[in-house]
Amino acid sequence: MSHSQMAEPPRDDSATDDDEPDAHRLWMARAVEANWCAAWASLGKLTTQPHSLDDDTPTMLRVLTPGVPETLMNIVMRYRSPEPVTAAAIEEAIEPFRYYGLPFQWWLTRDDAPAGLRERLYDVGMRSWGGATMMHLDLRGWDVSYPQAPPGVSYRRATADADLADALHIISRVFDAPPFPMSRWTSENPAFALYLAHWGHQAVATVATLPWDESVGVYHVATMSDARRRGIAGNLLLLALREAQAAGFTSATLTATPEGQRISEYLGFHVCGLLEQWMTGPQLTNDLIRHGDPRTRWNSPFRHIS
Repeated sequence: MSHSQMAEPPRDDSATDDDEPDAHRLWMARAVEANWCAAWASLGKLTTQPHSLDDDTPTMLRVLTPGVPETLMNIVMRYRSPEPVTAAAIEEAIEPFRYYGLPFQWWLTRDDAPAGLRERLYDVGMRSWGGATMMHLDLRGWDVSYPQAPPGVSYRRATADADLADALHIISRVFDAPPFPMSRWTSENPAFALYLAHWGHQAVATVATLPWDESVGVYHVATMSDARRRGIAGNLLLLALREAQAAGFTSATLTATPEGQRISEYLGFHVCGLLEQWMTGPQLTNDLIRHGDPRTRWNSPFRHIS
């Protein structure tokens, strides 16, 4: 992908529901963003190494993991500014990543970003990689069904070590991500609840949820390739949402791929925005790695991660 292709994210005119009033749509988008922030902040609460540092302020959420140059462990999001964003403000936000030599992500809500943020991110060397469709579901009075999966499919909450390992394996395979750091988002992180579907004796699909405030976030909806388009993921998600509703949660949030959006809309989710992903471009990535403090840049137990 060329730099010019990365400079501007695709214009997704379908990223919002036109019949949703702007204020309500923004409220739903911020609920999605808030659950994402809770998910990222949960990394800072883990007590096992490598330790992540979370800096949750009114201005932003910043999570960094010294010694681990992996973007699934380093991020800025929910950036707020009443004034147009300046280059100095961006440098202040990313200074810890420069110090530790860490490539990182920056996520922003397309229609809720401060003036000048996207331009200043580009100027510093960040590049847009598109985004994910934000979706929201009101669980109050929600009652839907989903087409049945084939005979022999069963669903359950993953609590046993073997089930957690199966869920991690599916998520890593489907999203082409290494087991570490994905384990920090799944089997090693008690903030997430994992659900698992079996077809016969084979684990084939998984879903994760994260409760925060009155909402439950949905993450890692993943199905092995030979079990897709059979209603398995939809029914597994249905189980997770029904349990959340029974526990008293009033809404659910997620970000969806095009295929996941189809399932989510069937279950009643509404599109409410676009969560846009920015990554460190090649030059900024090189600068971060080369100029970070060598005493903190590479934590030897995790050198194999890239």
